[in-house]
Amino acid sequence: MSLSYFSTNVAMLFITYGIIFGTGGGLASIPGFSITTVYFKNHISLASGCVICGAGVGALVFPYLMQYLLDEYTTSVTFLITGGITFNIIVAGALMRPLTPQVKRNPAPTQCNDDALSERTKLNSSSNSQPKYDAIAVRRKKQHEHVSDKNCDVESTTDEKERLCENSITRNQSKYFYLRDPVYILYVLAVMFFAFSYITVFLMLPAKVLEDNESGEAVMVSLTSLVEICCRIAWAAVWDCRFFCRQDVRQTAMFISFVGTGVLMSLSVLVHTYTILLVWSLLMGSLMGVLWSLVVPVLVDIVGAAAMGDAFAFVMLGEAVIFLVGPLITGSLLDYSGTVAASFLFTGGCLFAAAIVTAAMKYKTILLPTRDIG
Repeated sequence: MSLSYFSTNVAMLFITYGIIFGTGGGLASIPGFSITTVYFKNHISLASGCVICGAGVGALVFPYLMQYLLDEYTTSVTFLITGGITFNIIVAGALMRPLTPQVKRNPAPTQCNDDALSERTKLNSSSNSQPKYDAIAVRRKKQHEHVSDKNCDVESTTDEKERLCENSITRNQSKYFYLRDPVYILYVLAVMFFAFSYITVFLMLPAKVLEDNESGEAVMVSLTSLVEICCRIAWAAVWDCRFFCRQDVRQTAMFISFVGTGVLMSLSVLVHTYTILLVWSLLMGSLMGVLWSLVVPVLVDIVGAAAMGDAFAFVMLGEAVIFLVGPLITGSLLDYSGTVAASFLFTGGCLFAAAIVTAAMKYKTILLPTRDIG
């Protein structure tokens, strides 16, 4: 960022700001998310929600800061000052220290019953030629057994516990086991659809205000970001509660939120006054805060805490692709139709597609309770 101060043309700015700063930003983002699974054991959802809300705070504060710096100084000086602010990432990275003493963590999303895990291990080691598990026999033998979920502190069925035990064993067979898991692939696709809708709201909302011959677009965007931040933290705390920390509950909440956001996005074409648009934007910020608070907890439910860092890197790769092509799509729709309604309707369709993908993800989880992802 600071090197952009010396940029004299757009080509040099592509290198300093686009390539160098973009690469550094990506390398700094992944540890910030994955470190939460190391330091937090029982409140991962709340911790990850606080981390994710940093992006919302930036969206709320930095536009005003950038405008002030551009008004008071030149573009080059603005790059230099923001580069100095960015250097604080070094201080934050220095605080990411290993836990002392280090305790070996169970990579499974939920700790398994010792007896069930032991029996699973014996079944697996009894035949070298067939690494599959006799899940049906174990489930029949322990059909009526209920085990205590030590991580979420809730009662779960034996079928669910068997699946978690199997995942904890097969996970060690491949570092990138989740790339062969259809549930994970569907999850990444759903997040990509959501990322497209997220950038569309903040890109098209000011245009929507101006299209209706109103003013105050900056205030509306800031209030939307503020509501989103509050909902991220509040709902992140909810997902750590006794009932809501279950995987099926979280996936159902994600599905409902996608449907609600899609309906609200589609209804934007009927809004033509500033007051109603303000209410619309606040509701949209609330629903997006719910969805962002679910991104990390649902991922941990799918791949486990130990693999969350690498798995989240592929999620962010998908988001980067959307952030690259998304503005091109929405801008093209705006230029072609001459109104923001086309962009909002297309985005609403993407949210409904995300809801369908989430339903398929939940169906896959139920249909394949002991899927072999190793």
